[in-house]
Amino acid sequence: MLEQKRWDLAANRYYYACYHMVHALFVPLGIATKTHDGTLSELGKNFILTGKLDKKFGRFFARMIQLRIKADYNSIAEVSEEEVKELAPLSHEFVNSIKSLL
Repeated sequence: MLEQKRWDLAANRYYYACYHMVHALFVPLGIATKTHDGTLSELGKNFILTGKLDKKFGRFFARMIQLRIKADYNSIAEVSEEEVKELAPLSHEFVNSIKSLL
């Protein structure tokens, strides 16, 4: 998606990579969420507030939810190249931080 400059799709894929990693954290705890905001809430309660993950990842995941909504549902404004380039390194850092907890 990056090579094709499909920024909305790239943002969507980065988000879902992070989203599925968060749900991998939830499995051993028996946490199930029904919404994306519920996923953010449980991430905050069980991993950010407890210090298991850095606070910046709570802000990052909240921003990722906003970008996913923009990418998937907003036909007026598209995700920009700058937004994708900003979230790409943090996405990798987020995934790697979760891998270390698994």
